[in-house]
Amino acid sequence: MPRALYLADTSVWVLRFRHEVVKDRCDGLMLAGRLGLCQTTALEFLSAAPDPQVYAELRKWMDGLLRMDVTADAMRRAVDVHAKLAEKDWHRDFRLPALVTAATAEIHGVSLLHYDRDFERIAEITGQPHEWVAPRGSLLSRTEDRSHMSTA
Repeated sequence: MPRALYLADTSVWVLRFRHEVVKDRCDGLMLAGRLGLCQTTALEFLSAAPDPQVYAELRKWMDGLLRMDVTADAMRRAVDVHAKLAEKDWHRDFRLPALVTAATAEIHGVSLLHYDRDFERIAEITGQPHEWVAPRGSLLSRTEDRSHMSTA
């Protein structure tokens, strides 16, 4: 039986550089060729680079990772899921890149690896597989869903 592939959300990439437990998990998956990223997560992560040199180093590092492209089908799926969220009046409560990342994972048939409660709520709509990179609440003292985004 093949082992699961994962698309990592931006939360995972940021926390990889802050928490040994996340680094160990990510590095093991990367070495096995089982962890990837999409253009959305790459852009979000790179936007937090503190200077051009770090940006270039991170981009070069990311170039060696498994890529899962954001496709037109993924974008259509993100819009469809957004409409379903609107039926529950949840559509204003999500970062739009999270919808694109989740749809990309779904289109590629891989599990989404994250540390962000938005993906639990998206999975309530889509039924797609997702997994917290570490137990919810174990890494951050504030909320799990957005405080990790301030700096890489």
